[in-house]
Amino acid sequence: MKLVAVTTKSLPGALELLTALGDGENGFGGTPVGKDPNKFDEWLDYCEHIAKAPALSDYFVPQSNYWMTDEAGYIVGLVRLHIRLNDDLLNKGGHVGYYVAPAFRDRGYGKGALKLALAKLRAKGVKHALITIESYNTVSIGIAKSLGGVQEDERVDYETGQAFHRFWLETKLRTKKKQ
Repeated sequence: MKLVAVTTKSLPGALELLTALGDGENGFGGTPVGKDPNKFDEWLDYCEHIAKAPALSDYFVPQSNYWMTDEAGYIVGLVRLHIRLNDDLLNKGGHVGYYVAPAFRDRGYGKGALKLALAKLRAKGVKHALITIESYNTVSIGIAKSLGGVQEDERVDYETGQAFHRFWLETKLRTKKKQ
């Protein structure tokens, strides 16, 4: 499994993934492509631009988007990274968001993607990463805990009324010592 930066060059399965994502799921926001597949190229341009855009204010935070690919290079998910957080992302959103397409769930892609995302953050100097997870998303909560995530608190999204957990993870993952 790899994380491949989203660029204007499409990869196999990209349009299918964004269509499946639609408006979003489990707190991971959708894209305009979910409503209108004709916006695919425009969205790819946007992703490339926002990853390289300079910080115009303290509020703006560049976002890097990565395709999550299987061993054959087929897209199975999407990862979003923020190297720094503004007040909104510190409350909800965090450093990492990931989405695994329904057809590829229960195969370890979520945990693998989070590990790779943490490594990318570590390479950029981030020592502790925040992820926020909808309270009903027990799979992602389990992934966060399995990677040493420590829950700071549970909050409620004032717009949706949905409860969510905030977990902090060290970007340098601890390995278990053999006994």
